[in-house]
Amino acid sequence: MISRDPLGAAEQAAVADEILSVLRHDLRNRFAIVRNASFYIRRKVVGEASCRKDPKVEEFLAMIDDEVVEASTRLDEPGGAERLFVRRTVRVSAAECARRAAACARIGATGARVELTAQDGDVDVDPIELSVAVRCLIENAVESMPGGGVAVLRGAPIGSRYVIEITDTGVAPRDVDCEAILCPFYTTKPGHFGLGLNIAKRVARRYHGRLVVEPQEQGTSAVIELPLAAAPGPGDVGLEPAP
Repeated sequence: MISRDPLGAAEQAAVADEILSVLRHDLRNRFAIVRNASFYIRRKVVGEASCRKDPKVEEFLAMIDDEVVEASTRLDEPGGAERLFVRRTVRVSAAECARRAAACARIGATGARVELTAQDGDVDVDPIELSVAVRCLIENAVESMPGGGVAVLRGAPIGSRYVIEITDTGVAPRDVDCEAILCPFYTTKPGHFGLGLNIAKRVARRYHGRLVVEPQEQGTSAVIELPLAAAPGPGDVGLEPAP
């Protein structure tokens, strides 16, 4: 069944990227521990009488080392997410990406609404990826207001950057760890995976920008900053208006 969500494939690929990234990091650490242990044992036993009597000891230790190296290499192979979504970097209107994100945000019957104001400004990104990142921030803001509220989305060029800010009127814990909440699988909401903010952070970094999340007097502010594109050249592709 084909998804009617125009951002669905890109979001699925982003989720797959996040999960694979965490697994790869964890496995690399574990492989490093195994290899270090193997190296230590090898130094201790090679040359000892017991090892000379049974040459297979050296053979098996070398096999462990080779297999760990091979397994570590496999971690860098494509994980299949590229089959879900093909990334293309073009010059696009950041304002149109914000509008598309707001139009596709899954708000449901939360009682929340989105107020959007976006000024023109071009950035060099994949338009669908940026829309997914902004949608993640919108939905995160909505989820922080279970009783309803207003998520305000503003976009504007400031200096050499295009800034997209989403603020909500939820209750932000004063002791919130703004670094921890950007880590994969960190969530305080039951039934959620805790990947939305990390997806937005990864997308921002991919295009030489950043994501900053900060508690406010009331609610939370999430800001994506991206470098503004250089002057348009011939052959640049724009983004179609959001539905």
